[in-house]
Amino acid sequence: MNETPDPTPQRRTTRDIVRAHPWWSLLVYVLILFASNAVDMILDAARVYFGNQYADSRDALTVEIDTDGLPINLNPLPYRIIMEGDPESPLPPVILIHGSPGAAIGFDTIAPMLADSGRRVIYFDLPGFASQAEPITRGSVFEEYSSATYADIIWRMMDAMEIDERVHVVGWSNGGAVGLRMIEDFPDRVATLTLLAAVGAQETEGTGSYAFEHFKYKAGRVLLDYGSHFYPHFGLLGPASERGAFLRFFDDTDQRDLGAFMQSMHTPTMIMHGRHDFLIPDRSAEHHHKLIPTSQLVMLDAMHFIPFLKAREAADLLVPFFQRHDQPGVAPETGIIDRAPVPVRTGFDRLLHLGGKELMGLPIGVQILLVIIVVRFYPIMGTLIAMTFVAMMSLDFGIAAIGLIIGRAWWMVRGVNQLNRPWTILRWIRSALFVLPLFAIGAILGAQVLRLSEHFGLIGFGIGLGLGWCVLNFLRLGATWEGRQRIRGWFRRATNHEYWPRVLIYAPVLTWGFKRMIRKGLQPLTAVNPGYSYDGGIQGESKIDLNTKLGDGTDSNTALLHCVLIDEHDAPSRTRAAISAIEQDSELNGYPVIAKPDRGEQGRGVKLIRSEERLRSYCADCDEPFVLQRYHAGPHELGVVWMRHEEAIKNPDYEGPPGYIYAITIKHFPTLRGDGKHSLRHLILSHKRHRAQPSVFFEHNRERLNWIPDKGEKVRLGIAGNHAQGAKFTDGAYLITPALTDRINQIITGFDQRAGRGFDIGRFDIRCESLDELAKGEGFGIVELNGLTSEPTNLYDPKRSLFWAWGMLLGYWKKLEQLAEARIETQTGEAVDDPTWDKIRNALVRSMI
Repeated sequence: MNETPDPTPQRRTTRDIVRAHPWWSLLVYVLILFASNAVDMILDAARVYFGNQYADSRDALTVEIDTDGLPINLNPLPYRIIMEGDPESPLPPVILIHGSPGAAIGFDTIAPMLADSGRRVIYFDLPGFASQAEPITRGSVFEEYSSATYADIIWRMMDAMEIDERVHVVGWSNGGAVGLRMIEDFPDRVATLTLLAAVGAQETEGTGSYAFEHFKYKAGRVLLDYGSHFYPHFGLLGPASERGAFLRFFDDTDQRDLGAFMQSMHTPTMIMHGRHDFLIPDRSAEHHHKLIPTSQLVMLDAMHFIPFLKAREAADLLVPFFQRHDQPGVAPETGIIDRAPVPVRTGFDRLLHLGGKELMGLPIGVQILLVIIVVRFYPIMGTLIAMTFVAMMSLDFGIAAIGLIIGRAWWMVRGVNQLNRPWTILRWIRSALFVLPLFAIGAILGAQVLRLSEHFGLIGFGIGLGLGWCVLNFLRLGATWEGRQRIRGWFRRATNHEYWPRVLIYAPVLTWGFKRMIRKGLQPLTAVNPGYSYDGGIQGESKIDLNTKLGDGTDSNTALLHCVLIDEHDAPSRTRAAISAIEQDSELNGYPVIAKPDRGEQGRGVKLIRSEERLRSYCADCDEPFVLQRYHAGPHELGVVWMRHEEAIKNPDYEGPPGYIYAITIKHFPTLRGDGKHSLRHLILSHKRHRAQPSVFFEHNRERLNWIPDKGEKVRLGIAGNHAQGAKFTDGAYLITPALTDRINQIITGFDQRAGRGFDIGRFDIRCESLDELAKGEGFGIVELNGLTSEPTNLYDPKRSLFWAWGMLLGYWKKLEQLAEARIETQTGEAVDDPTWDKIRNALVRSMI
């Protein structure tokens, strides 16, 4: 539990613009949607125009194709065909078939290179793409986009061009399936087949599952084709008709029988593939080489886009291949040309790839479930890890996408914390749509993580994930005002030592402690504060026990705020005892009252109880003994570190004051002023200090985050004087006066008398109405007393330097060492025994984390 200020009556709250103006919002959305669809239609028509313009620039031929018997609603079908090279060449022509999405322009670089060998090179836009796209102005021409239909169209195209000789077919990407179907139709008319970074057997397509792969394509058609008319995108998804053609090319194509067909082929085949192909893995090419008995495998140091990124290297390999088989009957070469060998993997990189292979072997449902779980609990890091396996080609992008969408939705609904939780309709939409850039950018970052792990092993993997996490978070937050405020808050935390992890603040003390441990050990330090607790105050001490030693709060001279212990085991009993204590114990002074665990630290579980209803809720939630303490309204809270004079321990005849005040911390409770316009959530993130701890304040004020305070209204965000709970600490050394020192010494003397043994070093947490009165040693109340593991909390003063803070800490611990040695020397205190020390020796380290 965390302390939470009572919710303020919500006079006015922020409202989402959609909820505030639903009909206007709907009208605006319809207008935006209309504009988006208009842009989509214009770009669709423009795609046909530019496709024809490219064909015109290459002096493309127009032929009429007989479509009788084909699923085409136009006969004859006019078709634009681009031809490079000598049209009268006696050599078998080359047919270039692009993939999906794609167009003839993809061969603009490699086609002239192939034509330089003295042969014709023919290429064109496949049905549904570029010059053959189907915008609304053209209507629906093609009823089917399968590779079998495309193969039939190409053969009829050859007939229309009166090309009856053998041809060399180059199928790039999904065009490879078209080339295979062309051989299936007329094997004697195909001189050679080149599978250029191409698909083939069903088992090498994505997950290898026909059902899952076609589920992906159908889902894509719903989201990107049919569904695209219902959300604004302004053409960013590409031309409308080509989106449909791209997905239908895959969906209408059935590759299940291609594996068996490839085993029966006799056509000389070159399988040219990029070792780093991120769309079709290199293992697909290797598998196809095993299936086709007449194939030669060529692995290039390339990605998927060989026709224009590796055009010269590919042409230099293809031309001799064509020349070898211009005449039929020449035995094919069936070896392997590996220009990009798989690197020898060692160490972590080897383990990572072995893990990828194991992941591939799991059922699809299990893979999806794993992605869902990791993204649900670690949204950004889980996405990066998943996309790293996608980059490794060990996880299908469709599986990753489904897992990411479901996992993020689950996180948004159930797992997101108060700071990240969407609270308006638009924020929910934006958070859901973040899946798109998260997936796309995550894929790029995942590839970089993989590259770093290949070069630097586990360290590179960790660095890659860390950098990727920072990039994705920066992009996520940088896109909104609220996110940018959080980035500014992070910057403040990074540049101000008051927010640093305690292990960094305590670095000099840890160094000192390590040396002390080697020389004398740390166990003797527990000899201090023999009257406080058996271990000097390492572990959480009982507040009610200390209350008794300080004087139980019934004596005004002790300045202690009275406490009552509630230790019943079941909620009803706790509730009855707590209500009875408040009603019958006059020293508690009724409501409001402070409730806190009997053994707690760093403000854990501290709540201000203003009513019986909230008391009942606290009793129901708290499953440990707790105390009710008289409430001191303050408004000031301070931490006073007191130390005993060493001489007061060593000299039995010592008559001086028992000790002195080492440091005073003034605790400033987090507050802000309303402006009458913005919600409490907005004001917290606008505040240059509070935005450094937004999750703390959001949690404490979760019931009123959308409340709009009036202009000038002061709002208190927390009641616990604890730095981890948002309080600001400043150095109050100017309050150390003889009068206050004498008053604290008087209280310590009373403590020693009641405890029967002494208190040597620790911190009083006190409240007072006036700092001037406090300096006189008057008008304050003691909230609690902390022992050995106290700290001079003024070290967190943001105006003080880190070196000053280190000096305060070292001074405290060195004094503690001297007092412990004095206790042991005079036999007035003893360290804990070895079995006890074995149980608590790590408590000091834990207190610093």
